[in-house]
Parts: sequence; structure tokens; C-alpha cells
Amino acid sequence: MGYKATISDPFRQPICDRCAGNRGIEYTTKPGTPIIAGASGFVSFSGVVANTNYLVIKTAGGKRLTYGSILNSDLHIGSSVVVGQIVGTTSNMLYFGVRESSALGDIYVDPAKYLNQNNQFLSRAVLVSGASTGFDLVDSGDRDSAC
Repeated sequence: MGYKATISDPFRQPICDRCAGNRGIEYTTKPGTPIIAGASGFVSFSGVVANTNYLVIKTAGGKRLTYGSILNSDLHIGSSVVVGQIVGTTSNMLYFGVRESSALGDIYVDPAKYLNQNNQFLSRAVLVSGASTGFDLVDSGDRDSAC
């Protein structure tokens, strides 16, 4: 079973660290929708930034998956997370961002590049890696029908 989530604000790469942009993808969701971990790892951050609840999962490969606008989560820093696990519930939206390590430090990358990899993610754009549940994402160019 999937949960429909329309893209409300796509990734927009900022031209500098402090420049305007969107460092992830924002989805419109029904409040209380389960948030499914897109990768295994551990919680490296769980808390409030600028009045918004965030949860960050760090993978063994060093990627950091950030989930924002969380309504509820029982996880805390150091909690182990398994791909497909429910890690919280959404408010009326969900922010999803991915950071990778590079020679220049951590960089934000377009999360969409991870949403269609057949070896780790389902063929449709979903926020789950190899699981049978998740978010069916509606492309921002076609907001009225699923992918």
C-alpha cells in the first residue's frame, strides 16, 4: 500500500552555501501519514530547527537522509533504523533531503536521483528502498495523477 504525496516544492540547487534554493523535495501529505525510512543506518539528529521537527538518518556509506516537518517520532539520536521501518508521521507536508560527503564537505544533492534506482529503490518514485510500502510521488509537472 502506498501513500500519495504530491510534490509541492522541488529540489533547487543553491548556488552557494547560504544562497536561496530548496535543498530537498517538499511533499504535500495528509497529517499522520507514516514516514518510511529510505535506507538503513542510525539517527544522527532528531530535534527542532526553526520551529520544524527534523529526523536525520546517517547510512553506513555516509549519506544523510533528512526528513522534516515531522509530526511525531519516537526515535532519538543513536537509534538504529532499518530500511522500510516507520520512523515517524507527517504533518501536512514532508521535507526529504539527501546529503553526500565530498572533497568539499557535505553537499546537498537532488533526492530524486535516489528515487528511481532499480537496485535500491522501487521503479516508481517512492521513498522506500526495496519495500512494498511507501510514498507514491506525483511529479510536480503532473500534480493530478500518480507516476
